[in-house]
Amino acid sequence: MVSLKAGKIILLGATCGMIAAAVNVSVLIGARQDELDAASRCRTCAAAAGVELEFTRLEERIAAAPAAASGVADARLRFDALRERAAALDAPELRAELAALPGALPTLDRLDAVLRDLDPLMGRVDRPDVGAAALALMAPLDFELSRLVAEADRLGEARGAAGRAELARLYRVLTTVVAALFAFGAALLALLYRHNRRLGEARDRLAASTAELEAASARLAAANAEASAAAAELAARNVVLDRRDRELGQQNKRFDAALNNMSLALCMVDAGDRLVVYNQRFADLFGLDLAPIPGVLFADLVALADGPRLGEVHARQRALSTDGGRVTTFVQDLSTGLAALPVGPFAVPPGSGLVLSVSHRPMRDGGWVATYEDITQRRHDEARIAHLAQHDALTGLSNRGAFAAKLDAALSDGRRRGRASAVHCIGVDRFRDVNDGFGHGAGDALLREIAARLLAEAGDGAVARFGGDEFAVLQTGARADEIPALAARLSRAVARPFTVGGREIIVSAGLGHAAAPADGDTADALLKAAQLALAEAKRAGRGAVRAFTPDMDAARRARRALEADLGRALAAGEFELFFQPLVDARRVAVTGFEALLRWRHPSRGLVSPVEFIPVAEELGLIGGIGAWVLGAACRAATAWPGGQTVAVNLSPAQFAVTDLLATVEDALSASGLDPRRLELEITESVPLGEDSLGVLHALRTRGIRIAMDDFGTGYSSLSYLRRFPFDKIKIDQSFVRDLASRPDCIKIVRSITALGQSLGMTTTAEGVETAEQFAQLQAAGCDQVQGYHFGRPRPAAEIAFVPEIVAAA
Repeated sequence: MVSLKAGKIILLGATCGMIAAAVNVSVLIGARQDELDAASRCRTCAAAAGVELEFTRLEERIAAAPAAASGVADARLRFDALRERAAALDAPELRAELAALPGALPTLDRLDAVLRDLDPLMGRVDRPDVGAAALALMAPLDFELSRLVAEADRLGEARGAAGRAELARLYRVLTTVVAALFAFGAALLALLYRHNRRLGEARDRLAASTAELEAASARLAAANAEASAAAAELAARNVVLDRRDRELGQQNKRFDAALNNMSLALCMVDAGDRLVVYNQRFADLFGLDLAPIPGVLFADLVALADGPRLGEVHARQRALSTDGGRVTTFVQDLSTGLAALPVGPFAVPPGSGLVLSVSHRPMRDGGWVATYEDITQRRHDEARIAHLAQHDALTGLSNRGAFAAKLDAALSDGRRRGRASAVHCIGVDRFRDVNDGFGHGAGDALLREIAARLLAEAGDGAVARFGGDEFAVLQTGARADEIPALAARLSRAVARPFTVGGREIIVSAGLGHAAAPADGDTADALLKAAQLALAEAKRAGRGAVRAFTPDMDAARRARRALEADLGRALAAGEFELFFQPLVDARRVAVTGFEALLRWRHPSRGLVSPVEFIPVAEELGLIGGIGAWVLGAACRAATAWPGGQTVAVNLSPAQFAVTDLLATVEDALSASGLDPRRLELEITESVPLGEDSLGVLHALRTRGIRIAMDDFGTGYSSLSYLRRFPFDKIKIDQSFVRDLASRPDCIKIVRSITALGQSLGMTTTAEGVETAEQFAQLQAAGCDQVQGYHFGRPRPAAEIAFVPEIVAAA
């Protein structure tokens, strides 16, 4: 007879088998349903029907081509669509299915042949004779394609019927398996009930055994209690001795901890010149690898030390006074031996000598106690501080103060000897782009490389860094022709490519130079002249070199006058806004205007923003001016019909000197302008740090559009697009200006428009001045254009609003 356990196993196995069978049948049913769905959709039928439909449409387009203006283009479009549909039928899986249809593959081969014959005729189907020839080529295939579609439909219906029959059979199998599963489950439940009843009987027997074990445990506990009492009595007798040992050990540990955690090395010697006590710092300082034993002669201790340092210090200590209680302090310079452990932010260079400060106190019994402090790092730090007071920390060059002292000395020597001196001021062009594009670490490394090149070219002349990216070179004993020659060499040295961190970086530098005594006979005057020349070189463009001329000082005075007038311009109401239209390139319609700031000076007339905006940024006036521009632009836009947008340029300085978000909110609230009609334009000179990114995201959340101006002219344009999702890219006018003369410009424009489309950004081309440029930009896919071809900037009162515009003559 089968046991209860074996019966449960058999029933459980059978039940699991039935479950597995049910799952397997369900999977098969699902697969058959998928196959039935696929058969109902019949990709072969759909593909064949698509070919027939496109074939018919092509015939219609060819027949209508001679009468339609765009007949050739429409026919070519339908021809390309037919060719794509026919190519789809050539896919391996479809071609395998078509092979089962009678005459399908020959029909496809004839279709391919007709398409090849039609291809050269498609460009001339607007001619009646060519169209007729094309239709004649296609006519034989009308019936064959219809038959192919019918055969494909019959194939799909046959597969569907077979799938439905198989699905019905699987449903019958599933019903049988489920019934068996219920039967086996009922049998298994009966066996489980019988098994549980037997488990209850076994549990009762186990409870009786547990009670017996508990009684035995109680007797064992009583015996353990008697043994514990005896052990406690024995332990009590050792308490006093243990307490005394612990107290003594704790005192010794405290003394050792205090002694060995002293920052100073300590040593005590008795009247017999024997070691009494020392700490670990003393052993480390003098290179005692083995722990010296108290009572050893100090002379033997000197022999154990690593090097002669301990002997030198001890010899000096023996020569000191032995009067008890009189402390003597001295500094011992040790030129050999191990360097001390580093202390502070700067480590002692390898091979440096050790400097100790020793405090020696004789004792009345004839011995002495001394402490030793390692002051090597302190001396090193003092020397470093003295060096940093005269040198630049990053490059090691002289700083401004040290350079001025050297210049004073050179001028004094030149006056005595009748020799000329010159100062060259060098400023790296657009150094901020290097920091933004490659990181501040790369920028620091680049400055060090520039310093090394300037030192190599300067020879005996002094080289200094004044801070940031500005350097200076002092040239002494120079002839008149040697000064511009050195300036040219310095400029070329900076212009050569640099390799920083495995990347090539190319920069240039503006250079201004002045000579003594012609341009100044004091250090201040000569430096001022050279820096004026550098400022002129910066204005002239990248890599320019300029010598000081007296009219530069006049330009400086004019700059000061401009600064004074600019400080009063906002309060005097001298600023006004001009507006230039932004044109939709597809509809050729005005969709908005860009606000451009103008300064109408009482005596200077209209002053270009190129002249006064940089000055306003330097003077910190750009915050107030920018707020006025935003407010005036929003107020003007509220009067425009049709909901045109208004674009306002933001200066990089506005992010630093104003609460830009609050300024924009004030302008919108005061004017009542819908935020969706406002566009804010920034250039890549705005650093996209966490603060500025937060401001831009907050503005964009309000519905304000953010545009990137002058795209493609700097180092980090693509990095900008990665860091912030701009709404618009404005293609710099330099690419538009050279469209006719440089083929690469239109390629760049196409690439930018494609990039904008892929990122969901509008592209605007600036500086459109001719109809030819506009046509090229339309073909390149630009969304929006702007330039003199459509209108010059005008005051708000002169703007004309029309639904569609014609380009300006």
